[in-house]
Amino acid sequence: MKEVFMNEIRLEVLDMSTVLRPSNAYALVLQETGPGERKLAMIIGAHEAQCIKMARIGYKTPRPLTCEMMKNVLEGAGVTVRKAVIYDIREGIYSSWLHVETPDGNVFQVDSRTTDAICLSYYMHFPVCVDEELLEREMLRNISDDSSTYTVSMNNVDMNMLRKAMDEAVRAENYERASELRDEIRRREKEHGGGDAL
Repeated sequence: MKEVFMNEIRLEVLDMSTVLRPSNAYALVLQETGPGERKLAMIIGAHEAQCIKMARIGYKTPRPLTCEMMKNVLEGAGVTVRKAVIYDIREGIYSSWLHVETPDGNVFQVDSRTTDAICLSYYMHFPVCVDEELLEREMLRNISDDSSTYTVSMNNVDMNMLRKAMDEAVRAENYERASELRDEIRRREKEHGGGDAL
């Protein structure tokens, strides 16, 4: 597979929050390293959050987790992961490439769930980067002084969360917001060839 070159920004895990609805969802907040302060949030599930938390603190489980097993397989084969690059988001799901090098110097890309790439990066010590255009488009906005509240783009949210947010906006009589959410739901349904009419 041909390597794609982008303007990449290195990221680090800043925080993980559980203050989302549904309660089994977490906001994983990544921040660019260096002088920049742009942040990116990912809505992830409880299992993914637990794996990343354990990897961050270096917790050793009695039996290897999937990312630990992958580390052992790759290292056993002499394969090195050079970096992970987050390159896209669709309907709340981020996509990443692992840039992998074999012992003979062959470099190729492997498609990866971004949470797996982040988790594996803790075990194998490679950088996690993001395409700068994606970061600029999807970065957190309207961050409060204490960083407890912020605005994420609609791309960051799946259909279930969009529907719940629309229902909440209607209940709060925020019809302008409900209309924006309804339009996004319709756009996604049309893109996927149908769905429930609103």
